[in-house]
Amino acid sequence: MTLAGRTADPLRPHSCQRRSISVASIAQRKNTTPRTSFTEHPLTPPPTNEKPLSQAQRVIALLKAIRAGKHTKQDPWIEFQLAPGEYNEIERQLGRYEALYDYRGESHLLVVRMPTGVHELFVDGVEDAIRSQLKTIRSGGDKAALFAQKVRPARSTKIYFPVDNAPPGTRSKYEPDASFWHKDARYPGVIIEVAYSQKRKRLARLAEDYLLDSNASVQVVVGLDIEYGKKGSRKATLSVWRTHIVITAEGNELRVAFRDDQGNPTNLLGLRLQLTDFTYEELAHNELGEDNRELVVSAHQLGEYLDAAETMIGRLDLLGEHTIAPGLKKRKRSETPPDQITSGDEAGYIKQEERAAKRMAEDDSDYEDASI
Repeated sequence: MTLAGRTADPLRPHSCQRRSISVASIAQRKNTTPRTSFTEHPLTPPPTNEKPLSQAQRVIALLKAIRAGKHTKQDPWIEFQLAPGEYNEIERQLGRYEALYDYRGESHLLVVRMPTGVHELFVDGVEDAIRSQLKTIRSGGDKAALFAQKVRPARSTKIYFPVDNAPPGTRSKYEPDASFWHKDARYPGVIIEVAYSQKRKRLARLAEDYLLDSNASVQVVVGLDIEYGKKGSRKATLSVWRTHIVITAEGNELRVAFRDDQGNPTNLLGLRLQLTDFTYEELAHNELGEDNRELVVSAHQLGEYLDAAETMIGRLDLLGEHTIAPGLKKRKRSETPPDQITSGDEAGYIKQEERAAKRMAEDDSDYEDASI
């Protein structure tokens, strides 16, 4: 089983570049000691009277800081390289905190997700375009309509995958930006991820995990890459990963630009999905037969959704709001105080996490990706 698609040069739409990801290389990758992330050790040496933090403590402290509103410099993708066994301690406490996170059981890599406003609004536009086309298909009376009636968007619903060659009960956990599930399938058929900054360097590996760890139950992974911070570029690209059973070990990736460096939409077609993409192969064949349909989100539409998201977030301070009468007092009901971070140790964890985040932002340009 290999990843497949096609990499297209926007300037030469008929050219393509191939790359190979063999089953043997995947197996070798899963047994390779992962590279360290920026959080493997405290980046700022603690005072001599402080004990070094474990990664579990740092993750818990970060989640508490987020909940308390103390993590003000939001990075949408923060990685922690855990030691074996540390995740068990984190999992016992994570349920109390509202934060998106992924955990890759093979390499013990935990990622805290904190999507930005642009991120969320852009995903909503793309998801709505797909949902609208599914709604149109549902209005018919054929097999395609019956199939589409069973497919629903699930946004960041948790996905759990078993980990090969690991102790029983070891799982990886992911919370994608958007997903579409068939009601009779264990895994979503289509997953959408928006990437920029740190996450861009992990996108190919993330797609690989979704496709291979689900045994190809996930049919399509869509990557929407926003190139913020690249010398003023406003280019945005669409990448699509699929799995195929082939005789050779060759595979490739589809990548097209839907917005150029100046932020203008391109003339390329954009995202193309088949109705059969929304669940695993056997179920799609049993319910659809040959009655397939195509769903298209054009490059122009993708550019419009991204422009709208950027414009709204960029103008928030200028937008209108309701005005109350001068002198009108506002009184809120008393409530049980939320959990407070009162422990000196925990406050120290938060300060060190803030220092680490600042150091990460300063050193981000020197970061090298370890993904394929």
